[in-house]
Amino acid sequence: GLTRRYDPKGHALSETESRSWARAAVPGRPGSWVWLERPTKEDPLDALILERSALAVQTLTGASGRGTDDAVVRIACDADVLEADRLDAVRALGLTGPVTVIVTSGPGLSEPHSTRIGGHGVALAPGATALPPDLRAGTAVAHEPLDLPAALDRARIALRLTDRVSGPGPSLVAYDELGALAVLAERITPLEAAAANDVRHLDQVFGTHPWVIDTLQTVLDQPSLRQAATGLHVHHSTLQERLSWLSAQLGYAVTKPGGRQRAAVAVLLWRIAHSQGEHTGGNP
Repeated sequence: GLTRRYDPKGHALSETESRSWARAAVPGRPGSWVWLERPTKEDPLDALILERSALAVQTLTGASGRGTDDAVVRIACDADVLEADRLDAVRALGLTGPVTVIVTSGPGLSEPHSTRIGGHGVALAPGATALPPDLRAGTAVAHEPLDLPAALDRARIALRLTDRVSGPGPSLVAYDELGALAVLAERITPLEAAAANDVRHLDQVFGTHPWVIDTLQTVLDQPSLRQAATGLHVHHSTLQERLSWLSAQLGYAVTKPGGRQRAAVAVLLWRIAHSQGEHTGGNP
């Protein structure tokens, strides 16, 4: 992302430059270029000058290595870079075959090939990577290098649907396992989700009763209310009282077939509305 320009005497110039000048890629440094800005037409020796300049820059800065992974990962995931640059970046990272894109909203990841992009921690891992259970992340698989930018977007969508690490919902969500649920997360923005009446009602009761979302998520996930009560560490009768109160507040019975489906969609939209980094609310 840096531009350095110099006049014939070696004096620094402004960073503005035109993309129309002939240029040569620096070997081993994807996304890095040298170029000549001639006030007149090109010279027959320009190609040789550019080639030797690129090799000189490579020698001075060293080939792409661990210290440049941060920039190379960005290039590999950037939808606006040239296809050749993305392929060079993937080769520099040593990635072959399918790649798992991992996105978090917290601190940077400890994966070898990681960086921060747009407020998210982003990592590229070969194949199907097993992630630690104490991580909150969305993932998506890129089956070829050219799919990495799209896979990054899909992993961000999966992150919208995660729960906190200690919560009853999944803290690790794989886009490729969402199926039809991905359509909601893709088509509905956090602001649109927050405007839904059922989501607004959840926000109202959540403000005074912090157990609401966890209770609904657990009831939706468990096959019986007794198992849900065990998962929530409350007595069965306590859970029954909570659900009766919730039904009165929300306007539908969350344990009935129709109400259960409505509650599942409402919780899903609530997570989208409060997805970190994309809405001011922030998911607890």
